[in-house]
Amino acid sequence: MKRIAILIATTGGPVLVDRITPEPAPQSMVCLRRQSDVLPISADYDDFVRAGSGVIMREFGPYEEGAFRLDVSGPIGTGQSWQLGVFAAHAIFKSETAVLSDLETADLIVWLTGTVDYDLNVADVDHMAQKVESSAFVLADYIAKGTPILFGAGLENAQFLADHRPPEGITVCPLNTTHDLLEILGLVANVPETVAEESERSSKSFILMAVLTLAALVALYLFLVKDHAEEEVLQVQTPLEINLTSDRGKNPIFFFGDYLNLMVEVSEAAWVQCFYAQADGKTFRIYPNDQVKEVTRFEPNRLHILSGGENSSFAIKLGPPEGREEVACYASLQNIDIDPARPPKDSVVDVLHFDLKP
Repeated sequence: MKRIAILIATTGGPVLVDRITPEPAPQSMVCLRRQSDVLPISADYDDFVRAGSGVIMREFGPYEEGAFRLDVSGPIGTGQSWQLGVFAAHAIFKSETAVLSDLETADLIVWLTGTVDYDLNVADVDHMAQKVESSAFVLADYIAKGTPILFGAGLENAQFLADHRPPEGITVCPLNTTHDLLEILGLVANVPETVAEESERSSKSFILMAVLTLAALVALYLFLVKDHAEEEVLQVQTPLEINLTSDRGKNPIFFFGDYLNLMVEVSEAAWVQCFYAQADGKTFRIYPNDQVKEVTRFEPNRLHILSGGENSSFAIKLGPPEGREEVACYASLQNIDIDPARPPKDSVVDVLHFDLKP
C-alpha cells in the first residue's frame, strides 16, 4: 500500500490533508487538527462534495453517510485553490492501492494548487511564488532525505514552476485535467510507469549525494528568484500577511441580533488591532478591548478566533444602523498603537466588508 502525503499549497505554508471520514451529518466540513474548529471554507467544501453542485460524490461515491469530515493540519483561507488537493485526497481515500499519509512516513509527497471545475479541468491560480516560498522550510528536510516530491498545478502555473528550475528531488507535473493527476499518482488502472515512480527511482542517486537540509533550503529559494538570483541575497523570511474572515465567509450578510464571529490568521508572529466602521461613519476599536485580559502576539499560521467562539474573550452582537459596514484588522511586528486613519508603513491590513440588515 503506497503512502501518499497530500499538501495543499497556501501562501501561509503547506497544509497537510490529515484524514477523511464519512459522517452522517447534514453537510461536509473542514476541521482543524482533529479538533472541533470548523474552518470557514466548509460551505465551499460541501458544495464541492455534493452531487449536482460538486464532483466528489459523482466521481467517488455513492457513500451512505452523504457527508465528509476533512481534517487538515492548518488553516486554509478564502479562494478555491484547495480543490485540486482535496480531489487528490478523496481519490486516495477511495483507492485500494494507496492511503493518506503524514510527511514523515510518506513514500511520496504531493504538493498541489489549482481549481477543479465540473468537467474535471484543472485551472491556474494566483500567488505561486509566495506558495513555494512559504513551503521552503517544510520541504527542505524531505528533499534532503530523498523523499520523492511532486508539484502539481495547472498548465501555466506548472510552466512558471518549471521555468524556475526546481531543485533535484522535485518533479513538476502540468495538469490539464484531474485524470492527468490520477495517472501520475498511479490511481488509474493499466497505465505505464508513472512520473511518481520515475521520481522515486531517480531519488536514489539524490540520497547518495548526501545533500544537507541547508542546501535543499537554498535550492528552494533559488527556485523563486526570476532574473537576478546571482545578485540578490536570499532571505529566509516571509513578508507579514494577515487574513481576516468570518464564520460566514469573506463577504457575508448579517441581520440585527446576529453575532459577528471573526477569525484572524497572520503569517508571522505579530500584534493585531481591529477596528469597526459603522454605516453612519463612526469607527471604534473592537480589539483589543476592555474584555481582553491579556494582549499577546498572535502565533503565525494559526487560525485565531477573535470574537464569538468558545476560546474568545468577547462577542459582538450586531444592531443599528443598517447598511454597508466593515472591520479592518492591522498586523504589525511592533507593539504600537495604530491609528486606522494613518497606519504605520510597516503594518499590513485586511478588511471584511458586510451588509447589515434589520
